[in-house]
Amino acid sequence: MKYWGEDNSFIKGECEHCKRVLKISIGNTSREDNGFYLNTPIKCFCGSIHNQIKGFVQETKSAAQTRTNNDSNIRCPQCTSTQITAGNKGFGLGKAAAGSLLLGPLGLLGGFMGSKKIMITCLKCGNKWEAGKR
Repeated sequence: MKYWGEDNSFIKGECEHCKRVLKISIGNTSREDNGFYLNTPIKCFCGSIHNQIKGFVQETKSAAQTRTNNDSNIRCPQCTSTQITAGNKGFGLGKAAAGSLLLGPLGLLGGFMGSKKIMITCLKCGNKWEAGKR
């Protein structure tokens, strides 16, 4: 696992296999010359088991602040990519069809229900989710 950063109670490490950033409690670590040793190994979401965080480097406050600002990027919950886009949900054909069966031509307006919701789409894997739901 590569060193990613730390705060008051956690050390962050990036899995070398899936690039996911994991938080490890400082109480589960021992500091070494080139990183941290994990007292209890952890298992990543991809199945990799880690017992060490390598590449610890003393940072200046400005470098740590820059890294912290970059860490707040929105990521796809499925593939962790930062290549995402957002847009309105749009007209729902299924809702319009159901509404027209129940209410006739006036029921077609049911297709606009929920059309103002913002949907986020991952450009890498195509996963879609509603903004604020994950």
